[in-house]
Order: sequence, then C-alpha cells, then structure tokens
Amino acid sequence: MSARAGDYGSNVPSLPPVLAHVLSEARRILARGPEAEAAPKLADHMQTIADVAARLGIELTHFERDEILTHLETDSRQFGVLQPLIDDPKVSDIIVSGFSKVSVQQSRKSLRTQVRFPDQRSYEAFVEKLLGRAGTSYSTKQPIADGMVGALVRIHAVHRSLCEDGPYLTIRINRFTSVVVDDLVRAGLAPKPVLDYLVGIVGIGRSLMVVGEVGTGKTTLARALASSIPHDESVLVIEDTPEIRLDHPHVRYVSTREENIEGSGRVSPAQCIRAGMRMAMNRIIFGEIRDAEAAEAFVDVCASGHSGLSTLHARSALDAVTRLELFLARAQKNADRAILGAQVCTAVQVVAVVDVCKTTGVRRIMEVRELGPIADGVLRQREIFAYKITQGQPAWVVSGRVSSFRERLEQEPARFSFAGLGDLLTLSDDVVYREAATSMRR
Repeated sequence: MSARAGDYGSNVPSLPPVLAHVLSEARRILARGPEAEAAPKLADHMQTIADVAARLGIELTHFERDEILTHLETDSRQFGVLQPLIDDPKVSDIIVSGFSKVSVQQSRKSLRTQVRFPDQRSYEAFVEKLLGRAGTSYSTKQPIADGMVGALVRIHAVHRSLCEDGPYLTIRINRFTSVVVDDLVRAGLAPKPVLDYLVGIVGIGRSLMVVGEVGTGKTTLARALASSIPHDESVLVIEDTPEIRLDHPHVRYVSTREENIEGSGRVSPAQCIRAGMRMAMNRIIFGEIRDAEAAEAFVDVCASGHSGLSTLHARSALDAVTRLELFLARAQKNADRAILGAQVCTAVQVVAVVDVCKTTGVRRIMEVRELGPIADGVLRQREIFAYKITQGQPAWVVSGRVSSFRERLEQEPARFSFAGLGDLLTLSDDVVYREAATSMRR
C-alpha cells in the first residue's frame, strides 16, 4: 500500500514545557556521559530522568516519566523519529522543512506524513547530531552541508539562516547495499537484453552517460554497470558525496571539497578529474556532472582515451546532449556548436535515460541511444531501445540493430548480440506478476 498523508503516525508525543526542559537536561547529560559511547540502557535513561527531576525540584508522575522515556528511547535509534521512514523500503527520500513538517517521496511523488519532532530545539539538535555523524557541519558562515551516514544514506542540510522556517533536511536512502545488473532486472528496470547491451558497452571500454531527473535511479544504474568493469583495469571514482562503492580489486576514491569558512581549501571536480589523468587509471567514474568546469574536464579525459561513466540531470538523451553542449559553450567562449558536438560524441558514445513510468509508477530505462557522428553540423543520435506501454504492459522496442559497436559487442568479452532479439522486449513473467501484486496492494 503506497503512503498517503496519515500513513506514518506521530509516534512521539509533544511535551509540555516543563517536561521538555527535563528531557533537554537528560539529553545533555546522556550525551556527555560515559554511556554515550555505547547505546544507553533503559535503566540509564530512567536514572537520568529521576536525577534531573530531583535536581530541578519536579515531581514526575509515572505517566510523565514514561513520556520523557519515550523520547530518550527514540533518540537511541539511529535516525530517531525518522527511523520508521528510513526502514520503509518504499521511501526513497525524506524531506523535513520544520520540526512538524515531514514528507516522503515514493516513486517521485511527495507525500506528507504525521511524523514530527517534539519541538524546534529537538529538531535542530537532531540535524546537528546527524551532520556530526556524517563528518560535517553547517553554520551561518557555511550554511549548506552534505554528507553520508554509513554507505547508504545521503544527507543534505540547509541552515536556518537561509530558510523561512527550517532548517531544511533532505535524506536520500539508497536501498541497495550492493547492486549488480541482475538486481535491476528483477526490479523491472528493463529486460535483461537492454541491460546486457549496456554492460557490453562498458565491457568494450566505451563511455556511457546515465541521464534522468532527481530520484530516478541514475546512481543505482551507474553502480550496477560499474560492477561489470573488468578486474584487471584500474578505476578512479570521483564524487562530492561518496555513494558509489565497488567490489573491485583496483578501485580508488577521490572526493571533491567545498571551500572552508575562510574561503579556501576548495577542491573542484575538474581538479580531481585532471589529477586522475596522472593516477595510471583506465576508467573514470564521475558521480554527477553539474557545471561547465566539470563537464569540460570529463569530456577532455574521456576524449583522451579513458573510458568514462557519469550521470547527468536531464529528461532525455537529446536534453543531455544539449546540456553538455551548453556546459562546454560556457567553458569555451565563442566555440562553434559543431565543434562542441564533436567533443561530446568523441567523449560519450552511449546515453541511457531512466525515469519513473507514469503508468506503472516503477523506475524504467526509457531510452538508450548511441551518439555520433557529426553530419551537416549536427550531432546524430541512433536509438537502440525505447520504452513504451503496449496493451497496458511495459515493453521495449528494439529500434536500432545497426549499432556502431555491433561487431565489438559480439566478440569477447562482451558476448552481446542483437541476433535472436524480437522487435519487442518484455519483462519476465515473475517480474510482471510481482509488479501486479504490488499494484493491487496500493
């Protein structure tokens, strides 16, 4: 059943000011005590509450003590009141815009919940604690922060000084601890031949761009494809927030860095990419291209003979090419568009577009296109696969058997062939059945 407003209850009650003060003092003591190094036990919580109440001269009823205890027990969970949302496999993002304003995203639809923090002070303390666990912080001088909690949860926080209410907290949950192509086939992202083609493209050393909007599964697809990189190649992964982790014997990770509060210390994506060219790597995986400097550096390193894999925010392959050309135009003033297009197709050979199907609400590969060559000053694109709904069911049209890489794909190590593929590819029966069953439960 998909989430609606009210599906997530307000599982922690608000407290009157006097009890909120006892709770605040108890939190302060527990945070600095020796038991903070490990998860405090129930007895620790109860004793701390009793000590604080006695020191403040407050007599607590059993009910009041249990209310405060509920908050402390919630604190001990890794994500506090948000833990049920973290644990829900249908939730991809949690969006908090105030202590009483918590929403989630499912299949890119935003849904309000009844989850709330006890008060503004508790919420702000939670955000600061979460940022601390991610190894970062924010302030009025440096009001935007990004980080990872563990390997699967990405957090983004905007300080209250920039917000009307706030602070703003956005949590992205990666549901795959590790991911391979077969996982995506079972998830219904695309039939196996579509993903086999993309694996083949990576296998023969061509550069690929994964394109889509926010929350469509770009990074997940990139991770799965990267897992197929041959183990005798050296891989360099560059990201601003570490999300792509590979089970590969020759992989290194470099992170970009924003400037500090003194305005120095920034390490740009372009600097990391250019450093990578001196690191004896065969493959470069760049988390996301967001600006002209990064686009120019990525295109340059791929055009120089290194195989690349990256993601880009765009709605289609055509939009992706246009956006790359615009990035390059900003970096290379007065360059002719044909020259920009030639740079793009020299660096990137295949674009895969992912999105959430409006009919089924499931993430799909929407199109796969090969780029190049330039003809009459225009960058040509050859459609290979295209998604469509046929008789109410998802299907993929095999629209381009004349691939530029067909001969290479049919050789070792890729072993992909268009021969034997029908004109229309569909999901396996078990995937269709599982999706139908899930749809019925909504």
